[in-house]
Amino acid sequence: MWKFPWRPVAPALAALAAALVAACIYDPGQRCGPAMTFVEAANACVCDGNAVPVTGGCRACAADEIVAAGTCGCPTGQAKNAANICEVITALGKPCDTATTPCSDERYSYCAVRGAGTAGTCTSACTSHADCDAAYTCATWEAQPYCRTFAGFGNACASSDDCSGDARFCDTFVTHVCDVAGCSLTLNDCPRGLVCCDFSRYALGTLCAEACL
Repeated sequence: MWKFPWRPVAPALAALAAALVAACIYDPGQRCGPAMTFVEAANACVCDGNAVPVTGGCRACAADEIVAAGTCGCPTGQAKNAANICEVITALGKPCDTATTPCSDERYSYCAVRGAGTAGTCTSACTSHADCDAAYTCATWEAQPYCRTFAGFGNACASSDDCSGDARFCDTFVTHVCDVAGCSLTLNDCPRGLVCCDFSRYALGTLCAEACL
């Protein structure tokens, strides 16, 4: 009578089981997922400098992109071309002066001035985020809304000492990235996709966040 060949199959099963066990062995050198780094000071995994948070981990930006406004986008002064590659747009971010040196480019014809004075940088006017490149926010709270960036926003950090530019607060509780603090609850002057929230009860003041708790 024919019998099922158990013996030849057993070694294959044993090899498979060994492989599965080996795959589950903890590797102290690989504490985090792809595009992530373990930060001892924060005792947490954070996104690499050129990666953004996504559901379940982090996603690395394309080689031609950087993290800007919490998303992958072109560096300041660049925009995607027809091939979806970031290229230098000399008119975007070019120095200008509302009194002496206006912006001459048809698309980036608005001279955006922050604070006092007349010196600024060339960008485009807007009515919504859809009018701006991915790394830019339509500053609808301005008298003349324009596309602007938030320098330092979304950069990985372990403390606020790692943050600079427009984003000087490090969220060491959840995201471990630099955030914009001191926003206006009335103006909601935050990067696109975020809202200004009052976290005074946590002694944090106002912060830009995905949702207010």
